[in-house]
Amino acid sequence: MDRTNEVLAPAGRVRATWWGWLVWLPGCVALGLLFAWTSVEVSTRFSPLLVFPLMVGLVLGASLVSLARICQVGHRATVWTALLLSVAAVVIGQHWFSYRAARVMAEQDLLQYQKAQQAFGELVAGRLPAAPSSMREYLTRQADHGRRLETTFGSWTARGPAAWLSWVLDGLLILLPAAVMTWMALRRPFCGQCRSWYATRRSGPVDAETARRLIDVLEWPAENAAGVTHFRLISCNGGCGTTGLALSCKGRAAANLPAVTWLDDQRRSQVVAVLDGATAAHEP
Repeated sequence: MDRTNEVLAPAGRVRATWWGWLVWLPGCVALGLLFAWTSVEVSTRFSPLLVFPLMVGLVLGASLVSLARICQVGHRATVWTALLLSVAAVVIGQHWFSYRAARVMAEQDLLQYQKAQQAFGELVAGRLPAAPSSMREYLTRQADHGRRLETTFGSWTARGPAAWLSWVLDGLLILLPAAVMTWMALRRPFCGQCRSWYATRRSGPVDAETARRLIDVLEWPAENAAGVTHFRLISCNGGCGTTGLALSCKGRAAANLPAVTWLDDQRRSQVVAVLDGATAAHEP
């Protein structure tokens, strides 16, 4: 297909804002801490090896992308920084909340032991271990004692370096799906003028005659009209930049069409006129 007259995708400069760095980014970190607390609570009932951290990463990535869309944050460096800090908050937060829970439980056990010792004296033998004084001490104890890992083939206990390695692997498995989802989301254009993400503004089915007229406007070969079934118009909120036209096809025709074609003002007006005419023709 000849694309010499094709308009380039919008790639305007997007500047960082105080809203993104001072409000949205800390909010994403707080979201990471919430995910950390929730994952610790859920892991006591359901935490299959590999699957659980991947699920946490997927949900975290989807949440960050949704927040970026809703709050119209399109500065790439801000979004990537939020991702890294949020993942760090989840990973560190999981260990912190686990440490706090273990410390509270150890202090409660020690209190019960002291009460029993006062009541029964020498009948109560032994001494409970002291509560961990820091998260590092807690993790060291956990690694020495062994971390129980649940798999589809049974359970396995990781001790020493293997336990530390399993925690590193958990962090990477959280980061990977979240990073992939963020990368895919950032492929969508963002308008630096009205500060909004490009999104579908109009869509609908296309009949054969409308498809032929659209292909004529785009100056594409006539055979590309075969199989076109739906259209989507993509633009920013303010209509500041170029408009994208996505044509959905069935069969082999889809291989001949680009995912999105970017239109200049003249072709945009022509495309809208074709679509308006088709809509008017189908109205009762």
